[in-house]
Amino acid sequence: MRLVVFGAGYVGLVTGTGLSDLGHDVLVFDIDPAKIAMLEDGRCPIYEPGLADLMHRNQRGGRLSFASAIPASFDEADAYFIAVGTPPGPDGAADLSAVMAVADTIARVARRQAVVVVKSTVPVGTCDAVQARLASAHVPLEVVSNPEFLKEGDALSDFFKPDRVVVGARSEEARQMIRDLYAPLQLSGERLVITDPRSSELIKYASNTMLAIRISFMNELSRLCHATGADIHSVRLGVGTDSRIGRKFLYAGPGYGGSCFPKDVQALSALGRAHGVQMRVAEAAHLANDEQATFLAQLVDKALEGVMGKQIALWGCAFKPETDDIRESPAVRLATALLERGATVVAHDPEAGPNFAKHFGNRLTVKERDYDALEGSHALVLLTEWRSYRAPNFAEIKRRLLPSGTGLAPVLVDARNIWRPAEVLRAGLRYQGIGVASSRPVDRPSQR
Repeated sequence: MRLVVFGAGYVGLVTGTGLSDLGHDVLVFDIDPAKIAMLEDGRCPIYEPGLADLMHRNQRGGRLSFASAIPASFDEADAYFIAVGTPPGPDGAADLSAVMAVADTIARVARRQAVVVVKSTVPVGTCDAVQARLASAHVPLEVVSNPEFLKEGDALSDFFKPDRVVVGARSEEARQMIRDLYAPLQLSGERLVITDPRSSELIKYASNTMLAIRISFMNELSRLCHATGADIHSVRLGVGTDSRIGRKFLYAGPGYGGSCFPKDVQALSALGRAHGVQMRVAEAAHLANDEQATFLAQLVDKALEGVMGKQIALWGCAFKPETDDIRESPAVRLATALLERGATVVAHDPEAGPNFAKHFGNRLTVKERDYDALEGSHALVLLTEWRSYRAPNFAEIKRRLLPSGTGLAPVLVDARNIWRPAEVLRAGLRYQGIGVASSRPVDRPSQR
């Protein structure tokens, strides 16, 4: 098939590249000429494992191209994909201006009957609005909802081996077209969930909000563990062994971030308000996530007996491993809070460091090497569970960190609960996790 993907962002690049690797001829369109020039030059503007190599292979094969104008050869495309951003407005509702601008472009350029596939995360009723927007088109165009379910850091696997492919379409012709499009992904079993456009739109918001709720609930429990002396690891194991609940997304941490969960939870709440339905659980999940960020800052402050005038090292700037995305990252929230409290912040991240430095400017320092961020710091806070951080040299960390207060050993704040406290203590460091008691090394008797 001949396909046009509007939007060279995260969803558009992964979708366009994946479809081209399935054998389709794909044009990825974006209004940013600088981004298109970068892509044409073979440079990927985002970090996603395997994506750059797959782009290059399909560019060489002639199946994938990039442009900031629609060439005549793609005026007769079989499908047009809308994969542009829908950022939250002041009230949390999704801003659909970019989606509607794309709809206007499609109505103007399409010269052949086709389907318009909405992959952007949009509120219920958007496909209807896009359909109305296409009324001026020269040819019949049917709008289909096909939300994306791509995890940053593992997006290619999600594209080629999806749990499900949700399709909201009204006509059997549109449903069959999408079946044909994704046929190579169906060889090992049926993955398509066929429904109507409005249900499909809501499935996306419901899925992300459900996962966010689990995270926020566990983070609230972690705070209760600190207050009561319970241990979040034991609570997680006891809860997760219930087959009705399961173990996934039951890990306490610094809060969720990224481009999806914060935006989609707020958008679902705004959608409810617009229809007179109070989404109280979704609203509580968002509030709990904000409170977790405040709690982490307070935890660091308490461990250091105040952060004013002290230097704190952060390991991890991205909201999760295997991405350079810092949108709504816990590291951004914590760094902001520490700077407001008078601390100095030094950070490191294997991929997101440049984005973090650009966001904060000269307000903090980003180091290229992880251990260099420790020099002159009084504490280390682990925020992103990159593999390179999982088994560090704690003796080297101890050598580089400064005492965090009078009579206090340097402290490690493990906001992801991935380090073994016993190893930290053996190195002569203090340990503080999320939802677990603080630990400090035992003074050893003198050998003299």
